Amino acid sequence: MKNPVRPWRIIDSKYLHRDKWLTLRADTCETEDGLRIVPYYVQESHDWVHIIGLNDANGVLINEQYRHGTQQVCMELPGGGVEPGESPLQAAQRELLEETGCQAREWIALPPSFPNPAGLNNSVHPFLALGVEQVKHQELDPGEEISCSFIPASRLFELIRTGEFRQAMQIGSLMVAFDRAGFLRMTPPGAA
Repeated sequence: MKNPVRPWRIIDSKYLHRDKWLTLRADTCETEDGLRIVPYYVQESHDWVHIIGLNDANGVLINEQYRHGTQQVCMELPGGGVEPGESPLQAAQRELLEETGCQAREWIALPPSFPNPAGLNNSVHPFLALGVEQVKHQELDPGEEISCSFIPASRLFELIRTGEFRQAMQIGSLMVAFDRAGFLRMTPPGAA
């Protein structure tokens, strides 16, 4: 029988870069068997939120925004970073209002996930927001340009299938939210 997997020991850590946008750490690690892994890079980041916003007609709120990493306009869910001193729910409510001018009647927290536990230290907190409606104009940060609209859930599934909606972490959040909303059946028939 295989031995249980154990966390590595961190022998040393040093920060290579720290600013508002990026914190990069280099660790010297040692496995249970004494193997040294030098360096092992970790990007430290605030937690993130994804908002799966549904209006009363079951339209899903989608943003379109330029993303310089891919140099493309991308379709995404509303969301962003959790600020210091803010709960994930407060961050989700703030981001929804800022990016879209919308508020939700009901908020349902879904299980958090890791965006990439191999090299990132943060979590993504998805929220299913029900009864979403626009209540004011967007309040975007300088340089942000976001166009938002509601699309039918069936259209979003098609956009994922065709590769037009490509944000992988958000597809995971959508799966959990759509299961919770009853758009998917992820539990096999007969399973409790």
